[in-house]
Amino acid sequence: MNAAEFPNNERRILHYDDDLIESSFMHSTSDPEELKAILEQWIDELADAGVDTVSTVTFQSFFYIPGGSTVLPEQGPWTPGYVNMAKGGYDPTDVYIDRCHYNGMEYIAAFRMNDRHSGSAVGRFITDHPEWQLKGVGGGPPVDYAYEPVRQKILEFIEELLADHDVDGIEFDWMRWCHMFEPGTGEQNAHLLTDFTRKTRELLDAAAQRRGRSRLLLGVRVPQTLEECDYLGFELATWIKEGLVDYVVPSDFMYTDFNIKVEEFVKLTEGTDCKIYPAVHPQLCRDGGARRATLADYRAAAQNFYAYGAAGLQTYNYSLAELGYLPQLRDPQTISQGDRHYRFYPLWPDYTVTYGTRDVKDGRPVLDRSEADPQGSQQFRVAEDLSNRKLRATLQFKAVGLAENEALEIQLNGTRVADKDIRRLFDADGQNEEQGRVLAPFYLYIIDIPRGMAEPLIINGDNELTVRLISTEGQSEGTVTIDELEVYVYVQQA
Repeated sequence: MNAAEFPNNERRILHYDDDLIESSFMHSTSDPEELKAILEQWIDELADAGVDTVSTVTFQSFFYIPGGSTVLPEQGPWTPGYVNMAKGGYDPTDVYIDRCHYNGMEYIAAFRMNDRHSGSAVGRFITDHPEWQLKGVGGGPPVDYAYEPVRQKILEFIEELLADHDVDGIEFDWMRWCHMFEPGTGEQNAHLLTDFTRKTRELLDAAAQRRGRSRLLLGVRVPQTLEECDYLGFELATWIKEGLVDYVVPSDFMYTDFNIKVEEFVKLTEGTDCKIYPAVHPQLCRDGGARRATLADYRAAAQNFYAYGAAGLQTYNYSLAELGYLPQLRDPQTISQGDRHYRFYPLWPDYTVTYGTRDVKDGRPVLDRSEADPQGSQQFRVAEDLSNRKLRATLQFKAVGLAENEALEIQLNGTRVADKDIRRLFDADGQNEEQGRVLAPFYLYIIDIPRGMAEPLIINGDNELTVRLISTEGQSEGTVTIDELEVYVYVQQA
């Protein structure tokens, strides 16, 4: 990564506003002037937080979310604030554009490519054509991009949007909701989405030429693994190599994934101008209860992403209270001066095709007492040089189902952890919803990583925790789950 690309060591911050402002703040009044003022204040808050690019949902379920359209004439029924603004003569899209540009930010029109919130209303384009609907996924109803009229209708809307509004680009949110084709047919239909992407680029280039601009942006939000991208029909390498897309957002469906292999995405961009902006989310895992990411969590995710070549971050579903974190997340030097908290939770232990791509995302080791030698391993990424004497670290996890007369042998990257470096505490109450994910009683294991070791137990990069169950008499059935693996990194302040 060329350091010259990042003046003052800063990365860019992209903010994806998933209709949060409309649903959270624009229901208190129906007055168009007041609604416009609320929206402008929100945009000003984003600017004050150091956001460079704002994306808001423009297309969802074949509705045009913010304002009027002849191609998609139906207004989304869940956006009364935008509707009331339009009644007063204000087009919400233009308010976004004008205020973003006033604050020196880019405005990107985001498309939820196949949203299927269960029970949500959908446009007549979908309901009038059941033959174009996906059958093998839940929710919806979703559409099948294998049908040319589906893709063509969206292209017509894009052309109208670019003609009527001075947007700086478009972002395709392929993560809403992942499947564009019948499950298992993504790879054979991938050329259809690539053709769709080429045609979108042609529309963007034509609009840029009309406006006398060098280029309008096209971003894509995709799964956090290349294998899932391929499975779903997202030919990311082709999109990047042909110069069709300007940025890529590797992202989980809903949660911050500390283990994203950012370098695999960055490698695809070599020799191109395309940038990688991994996503960070306020939520940490499915069934996380009241637990939300803290500043230390965000620092840890950003540390992992920047270490492997990310050009910045994209936020998703942030609230006003969390915007204050953003100025501290764009500068790796600032991040290095604060404590980091790495969390490796089961993102999707109960995967369903309705929400996910195809993969269970649950790295927890499960030790089965019925096996001759119960043991398991978990991979985790920590971009930290713990030989630095200014850093102190602890690793902890919760052993759920472990009996009092049992013990665990623990290895980090093949090295057995000394008993003197391990603390074991029993929590007879387990964990309730207010504390996070519900857990049965567990033993909390805490491992202190000595400061300034020449060869730390946790290496800078990808690590492996291996746990072996040492049984005693009376325990021969059931399992022990190693849950909620975490690494805390504390920075010694001068």
